[in-house]
Amino acid sequence: MKIYNFYLILLLAFISCESIYFDDPSTLTNDEAIEKIKSLGYVLTTSSVQTTFMTTTSNAGGSHFSLWADQSTNTNGSQSWWDFANEPRMRLNNNSAYRGNAAVRELYSNFYQANLDASKVLDMIENQDVRIFDEAGNDRTEDCLIGAYYVKGISQGYLGVIFDRGIIVDEVNLTSREFPHSYKDLIENGISHLEYTLQLIEDSPNLNFDFLSGVTISRDDIKKLVNSMAARILSSVARDKQEAAELGDSHWNRVLAYANKGFSEDFLITSVPGGYYNALITALERASGSAGHVPVDIKIPYLADKHHSTPNYYPLDNTIILEPIETDDKRFYDYFTYTTNFGILLEARGRGLFSNYMRTRWVLPERSTLNVAGAVNPYFLKEEIRLLKAESKLWLKDYAGAAELLNAPDASRKIIGELPDIVANESNLREALHYEYAIEIDGAGGTFVPFTFMRRNDLLQGGTPTQFPVPQIQLELIGIETYTFGGIADAGERGIYGELATANNNGWKLSE
Repeated sequence: MKIYNFYLILLLAFISCESIYFDDPSTLTNDEAIEKIKSLGYVLTTSSVQTTFMTTTSNAGGSHFSLWADQSTNTNGSQSWWDFANEPRMRLNNNSAYRGNAAVRELYSNFYQANLDASKVLDMIENQDVRIFDEAGNDRTEDCLIGAYYVKGISQGYLGVIFDRGIIVDEVNLTSREFPHSYKDLIENGISHLEYTLQLIEDSPNLNFDFLSGVTISRDDIKKLVNSMAARILSSVARDKQEAAELGDSHWNRVLAYANKGFSEDFLITSVPGGYYNALITALERASGSAGHVPVDIKIPYLADKHHSTPNYYPLDNTIILEPIETDDKRFYDYFTYTTNFGILLEARGRGLFSNYMRTRWVLPERSTLNVAGAVNPYFLKEEIRLLKAESKLWLKDYAGAAELLNAPDASRKIIGELPDIVANESNLREALHYEYAIEIDGAGGTFVPFTFMRRNDLLQGGTPTQFPVPQIQLELIGIETYTFGGIADAGERGIYGELATANNNGWKLSE
């Protein structure tokens, strides 16, 4: 049995194994491995941190959520992108052989793998009283403890945001094969780990967070990152507007409290060979000739068009090519580029999915990828923190406070976009927040942002799944019948916890 395995049930089986097999000819029991391989805990921590960072900006999952959020469009069969962009919305295929199911499997397996590796580290430190050393022989026990708790907080929190249910794995000897925990359980457990991470950081003035290749994150930035991620995850609980409102003032005050301690500057990571890079932005901004590989959906120019002449579906008449829009937002011309080249978009698969815009904000033309040395990768933008604060105040009915944040002189919409002030009422604020998530946070929010903003504000197209099901391959291993969500015929469908699992037809535009 391999030490690393992709699927949860197989991973749970690993926990009870008597031996671990390594690439060298020797075989060691768990206790022998811990005793003889002094850097084992450091290696596991490093692996889990790197997996967590990469998966929070996953290409396989993030591009699919971008399509469901109408941030992007596509008619390509690669990764079944066309199925996710299709209008009217299709029911998600949860068959393990389906190409598009790779998005579901990758997010599920990566986060559970990271969580289980981190659990092993914590067991070594907290239950077996093992000191952990790096390859140079330095004692890294406290650093690995913080890294492991951070991984568990993010991985379990993200699993709760993305999937409808799961299993909380906090013990290495767990034998349960069910999925007894709701998305809310997973999120709350993740937040509790992040809260404990913050306590550990306070007690570790000499923290060395060097688990990303070629990058050491400062102690101050780690604190801001934990708070920022906690705000993002907590804000993303609700599957619709009603649930978001019912979470109540205490919930949105928690989001606000974390956001207030989050980033005040963009958190960017520079690529190094073999290190972290934002695979999602690379996919969204890659050019196919003079056209976008995963181009901008018509929603974005529709929202930005000052004359409101852009339709919300591309004209079906093949003699019509839409002209470039005019907008008062100066950011638009820097972030997006007009083209008459439809590239790989196929008319036979729906001309209504066509687009005249591609992204040009992050990837430079001579690079076409962020996976090159020196490329700047956005990991968490300060403007997302501003939006989380403003939205929290909106739910708290502090409309003046929300407007003050969005109208601040240093807000991107003001200092770069040169947009007018927003009037402090609910409808204007909701419209402005939708616009800012669409324009400013596009791509840079990682796997599920701005999808989750649209989800909790009833902006998704009717028939769009609001969450992923547990992958079929996991369900089959324990004898649970395969299930799924989505499809316009099932709009309004509810999940097993009563949550909205398939969006009603009341989003930013009505379904065809």
